[in-house]
Amino acid sequence: MRLRLFHKLFLLLAMTALLAAMAMAIVLSFNLSRGFEDYLDARDSEQLGGFVDAASANISAYGGAPALRDGRLTLLSVFEAMVRNGEVPNTPPDFRAKIMPPPPTIDGRSRPKAERPRPSPPAFFAPRLLLFDAGNRQVLGPKPPPHIKLLEQSIRVEGQTVGTARLLPRGPTPGNVDARFLQSQYRAAGLTLALMLALASVSAYFFAQAGVARLLEMQRATTAIAKGDLTARAVLKGDDELSAMGQNINHMALSLELLDTSRRRWLAEISHELRTPLSVLVGELDALKDGMRPLKMAAVHSLSEEAQRLGRIVEDLHFLAVSDLSGITCQFVPCDAVDIIERLIARWEQAFTTANITLDADFGGLKTLSVIWDKARIQQLLDNILSNSLRYTDPPGTVVMTVSEVATGVAITIDDSSPSVEDAHLEQLFDPLFRVEGSRARMSGGSGLGLAIGAAIACAHGGSIRAAPSALGGLLVQIILPVDARTND
Repeated sequence: MRLRLFHKLFLLLAMTALLAAMAMAIVLSFNLSRGFEDYLDARDSEQLGGFVDAASANISAYGGAPALRDGRLTLLSVFEAMVRNGEVPNTPPDFRAKIMPPPPTIDGRSRPKAERPRPSPPAFFAPRLLLFDAGNRQVLGPKPPPHIKLLEQSIRVEGQTVGTARLLPRGPTPGNVDARFLQSQYRAAGLTLALMLALASVSAYFFAQAGVARLLEMQRATTAIAKGDLTARAVLKGDDELSAMGQNINHMALSLELLDTSRRRWLAEISHELRTPLSVLVGELDALKDGMRPLKMAAVHSLSEEAQRLGRIVEDLHFLAVSDLSGITCQFVPCDAVDIIERLIARWEQAFTTANITLDADFGGLKTLSVIWDKARIQQLLDNILSNSLRYTDPPGTVVMTVSEVATGVAITIDDSSPSVEDAHLEQLFDPLFRVEGSRARMSGGSGLGLAIGAAIACAHGGSIRAAPSALGGLLVQIILPVDARTND
């Protein structure tokens, strides 16, 4: 059966919680058992120390070390007296019955028959106590098994060692208080583990559901985009990696939407640009064919101009297509930026004068400015911008070209007088086939590819181009190019 993402995420979280809880339970059980054993050992050591102190006090009270040496006193008799006096800790009833005499009869009636004493569990103190005299002879307790570590303390009286008390380790005693205590702790730990697993499962369910819900939202958006709905957007919640992925999806959808809009506009614009010269060519050829217009050189020149215009549009479209696919091929050679601008001004001066527009240049005192550019491409870039200024600047007008050195290279600025361009259209000026005016008549301007070609050339040189309102009332176009464009390769 194929698991869905929700089930995988739920199982992952639940298994992680299960492993963590089991590991915690194992560590808790080990620490509890080990800690309880250490506690019991410490208690045994404390009880043994208390017994030794009490035995030393009793021996001193009954004659001390000399009484032990001349036989008037023994360690066993001291122990029995301590049991009768209740000075031996943790002594079972059956052990007391062996030492203490039976109670006397009352009113001549016989003493009730005592119940058969049960064996003392090894958790008690007295049955595990071993006493050895000064000669290390055992006087009390069972024979200790070999290779068993015993707790040991010396019984000292008046600075002399008169005996040794040793204590056997505890054995397994099901049903005693210690075992019941551990069992209760283990049951509590088990219940806690089960509760933690239940809470972890519930938390894992809701967490997995919330996480999958956000992923399903991403899936919904990407599915709609894949089916062609480029207006679909993912709903963003929070500020994490999933939200960042949703933002990327939305940016991708926006880019695809703009790209699709641009593609549709390209098709419409290209078809329009090609239809106009083709219509003129077809109309003039039909007129010549029908004899409505005589076949003279003027007609041939008119056909040639329309064919050249059509060729320029096709060449510009091919240039932009190549620049998008593989980049523009540039031949970078040493040249002089000031010389390039001066020659450009000289070539365009007559056209601007005829249009009643003043064309000036400002080099800021620079006589020469050595650069490494593709001279022909830079001339093409500047020609396109000046052509745009010539076409759209109202006469009488002014166009000023400024050349200056900046931190990132060389800045070339072209300012023209009114009319200007609305701020909302400034970023679109370098889009292919974009025109500010709504009219598509040929008299309104060129093909709309010049600034787009200029932007591609600037990019191929590792530079930038931007448009802004001009202080002269028109448009400002600023180009910034590195001194050595080869560094862009």
